[in-house]
Amino acid sequence: MSITELTADQRDGLQEIANVAVGQTADKVARSFTAFVQMPIPRVLLIDAVDLRMAFSAVDDGQSITAVTQPFFGEGVHGEALLLVSDASADELARLMGYPPSDNDGVQLERILEMSSLLTATCIQSVLEQLEIDVLISHPVLLGRHAQIGQILGEQDTPWIRTLALELNYRFEGFGVQCDLILLFHQSALPTLLRKLDLLLE
Repeated sequence: MSITELTADQRDGLQEIANVAVGQTADKVARSFTAFVQMPIPRVLLIDAVDLRMAFSAVDDGQSITAVTQPFFGEGVHGEALLLVSDASADELARLMGYPPSDNDGVQLERILEMSSLLTATCIQSVLEQLEIDVLISHPVLLGRHAQIGQILGEQDTPWIRTLALELNYRFEGFGVQCDLILLFHQSALPTLLRKLDLLLE
């Protein structure tokens, strides 16, 4: 089954699911770090792999970043989540998480992986639970470090022709931290994902 576009109802449904996931994720992060989360407005995109970089237009401002990937699997649905953290945010991220600042690259990466485990896993869980899909979430893995997003993506082989992307840009009040989260669903997952969505919308 080839998915060439989303219906208006499907797009609205995915937007609402993403909104709920944003709220649940923001609540968990706020309780974990006692920080107010400025909840983003999710973007729902159905894009070709060759246009993947365009999906990151809101986060590609030329800054050096660290990118972490976290694959997920469940009932015919699989994909991966990308968490992008500006390298300039390292000290502020530590302050947000209650840690002292560190110039140690390994320590900084551990904190980003910890944030990914909380932020990313909570969001994935919420999206798929709403669709009544049981999900297994892998541990976060470093995708790229101290580079621009275009450089990091340019080094990756994309395992799909078309993908559904949910883009969420998180900010934290009082902290100079930029965390951009993108959920990418493999093209083979789209028929199952949209069938579940259609059942939910009935």
